[in-house]
Amino acid sequence: MENNKKKFDIKTYAVLHFILLLYSFVGVFMKLAFQHDFLSLYFLLFAGLAVLFLGIYALLWQQVLKKLPLTVAFTNKAICIAWGMLWGAFILGDSITWYKIVGSLVVFAGVVLVVSNNE
Repeated sequence: MENNKKKFDIKTYAVLHFILLLYSFVGVFMKLAFQHDFLSLYFLLFAGLAVLFLGIYALLWQQVLKKLPLTVAFTNKAICIAWGMLWGAFILGDSITWYKIVGSLVVFAGVVLVVSNNE
């Protein structure tokens, strides 16, 4: 009987987290785009970067799914919440509040609970 589990290694996880890091910048780019006039040069630049990063993310995500089960990859995607808070604080000047931290932990717990329930 053949084992249906996909083989993966640390390199696969590194690629996964690299593309999740790229994906986490999309929200920042869109927020920066909408801080400028619609269809201005800066709007188009930041919106274009968001589309570019989404395209790279989509292509690499499909490659990662060849090596990782969807449940594992999707569980790791929750890290984008933490990255988003960090980028918001460092790039956009947003504040990290206890409500945001607790909310993020609830989301992490929910994702892990749902994914682990399906295994």
